[in-house]
Amino acid sequence: MFDFIKNFFKQEDKNKNLISLLIKDHQKLFELYTELHKSLESKNFEEIRLAIKHFVNAYHQHILLEDTKLYVALEEKYKGKKTILETIKVIEKDMNEITRSIKFFERKYISLTPDKLNSCIEELNYIGEVLTRRVELEENRLYNLL
Repeated sequence: MFDFIKNFFKQEDKNKNLISLLIKDHQKLFELYTELHKSLESKNFEEIRLAIKHFVNAYHQHILLEDTKLYVALEEKYKGKKTILETIKVIEKDMNEITRSIKFFERKYISLTPDKLNSCIEELNYIGEVLTRRVELEENRLYNLL
């Protein structure tokens, strides 16, 4: 019986650490997003290319952490609870859509030319809006399920 209690608190600590890591990732993503915006304003195309790479790489690292830790933990915790698992799957699917948008953005603008600068800024603004809503959902609702 005491092992069960001990394991419960170990899992709680792991979950708190995971949430802390994910929140730090969010902060880093928004820092890189801001740096990307600044590089677009400077119109230094090599700087823009590097800023896109840094932002996209950080995003993919964050998604890898979510996929291998967060969703696995949530699915394990709510095994057998169909409604909650369906909700988690919808949230995960939504994240996959955002990932596709970011990959498309990277492919489209990694070799940015001056004539595409304005469309790049518009698409980046849209990505920022979507990510902001997503982070709010994760930090205010999803992480509370752990």
